[in-house]
Amino acid sequence: MKSADQVLIVIAAVIFTGFGAWFLLKPAALGGIGIEVSGPSARTDIRATYGGFELGVAAFLFWCASRGDWHHVGLVAATLCVAGFGVGRGVGILLEGGATAFMWSLLAVEAVYTACAVWCLTRAPAG
Repeated sequence: MKSADQVLIVIAAVIFTGFGAWFLLKPAALGGIGIEVSGPSARTDIRATYGGFELGVAAFLFWCASRGDWHHVGLVAATLCVAGFGVGRGVGILLEGGATAFMWSLLAVEAVYTACAVWCLTRAPAG
């Protein structure tokens, strides 16, 4: 039976895999949310940052999910990564004075995930 920790790790890994693969293969997709992709260097950097890095995080999370003794580490890593996206997005929305519905949706997913993960982490035995 899968633990809540393992399920949350896999959810984060799947999301990181989806976004990572999407931006590795189609870096110009960021244009759909207003990020200008101006040439080969921009596409290469998007592939590295939004593609390769996210795929690397996903691989680490899948590895953690596959090892019972690494569930705690995986959940901490997933929580910090997703919460980091949420904090950055929230600060951006505040500083920019608003956002698109897509940005608000991503922030909502990040907040709900972080709350669930923190709840699981606070239930973990000390030590």
